[in-house]
Amino acid sequence: MNCSRIFKLSAVATLVMASYSASANLYNVELVTVPANLGLESYGSAIDETGNVAGDTRNGTDGLPFRDEAPFGLDNNFIYQDFDDIESYCYSQLGYNSCENWATREWLGINDAGGLKREREAYYDGYTANANAFDTKTGLQLFTNEPSENDVEPYRPSNGTYVTGSNNVIVNKYSVDGNVIGTTSSGYYDFGNYGLAYRERGFVGETILPPATSFEGAEVSDIVTKMGRTMAFDSFEYPEDSGTVYIVGSASVAPFDYGDSDKDYNGRDVGQCFSDGQSISDPGASPNCQNFAFSTKGFVWNSDGSEGVSIAPWSRPDSDTGATRDQKSYMSSARGAVVPDGTTTTKYTGVPVLVGYNTLRDDNKLLMQAAIFYPNFAAGPDIDMDTEDQWTFKFISRAVVEDDGDYIYANTRATDINNNLMVIGESKRSGFYPENGAAANRIFVADASAETPSATYLSETGESIFFSGSGGEAKAVNNYNEIVGTIDAETAREYNGKQRRHRGFINPYDFDVGTHATRRTLFQNRAWWLDDLTNDDDASGNNNQFRVIAASDINDKGEIAATALYCAGGYDNTGHNAYCGGGTGTEAVVAVKLVPTVDLNASDATATITPRSVEQESVERQGGSMAPWMLGLLGLIGLRRRLKK
Repeated sequence: MNCSRIFKLSAVATLVMASYSASANLYNVELVTVPANLGLESYGSAIDETGNVAGDTRNGTDGLPFRDEAPFGLDNNFIYQDFDDIESYCYSQLGYNSCENWATREWLGINDAGGLKREREAYYDGYTANANAFDTKTGLQLFTNEPSENDVEPYRPSNGTYVTGSNNVIVNKYSVDGNVIGTTSSGYYDFGNYGLAYRERGFVGETILPPATSFEGAEVSDIVTKMGRTMAFDSFEYPEDSGTVYIVGSASVAPFDYGDSDKDYNGRDVGQCFSDGQSISDPGASPNCQNFAFSTKGFVWNSDGSEGVSIAPWSRPDSDTGATRDQKSYMSSARGAVVPDGTTTTKYTGVPVLVGYNTLRDDNKLLMQAAIFYPNFAAGPDIDMDTEDQWTFKFISRAVVEDDGDYIYANTRATDINNNLMVIGESKRSGFYPENGAAANRIFVADASAETPSATYLSETGESIFFSGSGGEAKAVNNYNEIVGTIDAETAREYNGKQRRHRGFINPYDFDVGTHATRRTLFQNRAWWLDDLTNDDDASGNNNQFRVIAASDINDKGEIAATALYCAGGYDNTGHNAYCGGGTGTEAVVAVKLVPTVDLNASDATATITPRSVEQESVERQGGSMAPWMLGLLGLIGLRRRLKK
């Protein structure tokens, strides 16, 4: 595909380039082999300790992101239904001067694929999957058959015929025992029209993880067991090294407020999914129920999916016993998990500590904000799957939504935790309180062992790639405190301006415990764009075919699952903003694996780093139609939205 875009000199790039010079690279880039014809773009999403990579592909834009329980991480009203809603969000929370174009792409998709409209109209028009997943361990596409055949109590709308290739599948991580963790939809069933049983269900390996069967001691509604959504993000083994593998994520526990007409799309009344207070018998076959959603709680399952239980209560008054408030849904999710192994001193050694987000009720506002979940049980043989809410939680100070009466952030969440109890996460700056010209995701670090965990934002550390107002995504941290993710690569104003471009990064963070001095020295004790670490200063070499735009996972060897722009044969030079074929070449978005060129733990390991050069003038790349990666980068970054006012 051809790129047509402006690639401008970044002020932050100039700062980085001015201070360093050397002559080698710390990482080599390997192109990940993806099954043929799986998608136009491929993303590296997860890596295991042996170097296997798993990921997903796209043919168009997501519309609504596949990794958020509430649309875009913000809409716990579930009222983002159509083009106008998406455009309104862009104006109020992103502030681009091209919101009409941005919203059009998210609504209509591109390349005759993706986009929210295709999902909204699938009941009448049918649907072809936009997202597919792969695992290099097997070399196969994931979930090519009917996903619900592995469900504990499968529900198929109207006994229709399953439409092969209609289920979206994405990957989040590898489990501790080497299985892929992710999310799939049910796919569609053809019975004259096309019905969807569920939009998301978490999976591990070939096992689908079901929603809750009880909520606060009572059986859940029938529609929860049939259409309820789940997501899976991480895993832990308990007891450590000899016990059961558990999967963590989120699960539906109760319906959303289906009496709210703002949740209806194009006259389809979600209230019709219930009759006389009871959910209808076949909701997946009804046009009214295709967009039905739920309140969720952070959840833990056995890896065989046979049992699951919520991990912690929401933060609400004792008098508030419902799952909704003022048309909004209470939400919670576990995104990361660890069982500290005792190599560092902590009272949580041998028990699972989880991170994610939980809901705080503030009058009629339900604020979703970063939380750490601590077990209120001592180390034992297994987890009691008959008892709800066996973890207590703490919100992370300085990563809460409200600050001195002002709602500075739209929402916040923790995304991962390592054996040192180092937590990483993101705080989405509210569109009403932009910082340095952007309402971006601020990346933070926190200490789960602290009595009062508090966020330290990377933009406060003084490193030039994390400038004031910089936005990105904190994706993963390994046990050497090395953080990977995505960060803004320029300081251009986004509010009343254009979307910033992004690059993958690594930060060997100097945490209180677990930092490896030799490894950190190899990185010159600072954070880097990964493009600088892959630069071997050879325009004809393999590495010059790639520019890393996102990093998603890292193992303890330092190997990284990432996504890159690919120019077959190499860019014209090794600079950050080099042309591909003089500006007329074709760039593709591809999954890649980054492999260290040295043993990062070796006491005699040495490496030098050659930062890529930056042209002083603007470089415009001309060519055919705009590439999907340009249109979908916000999906990679995972920027999250606040509810409309």
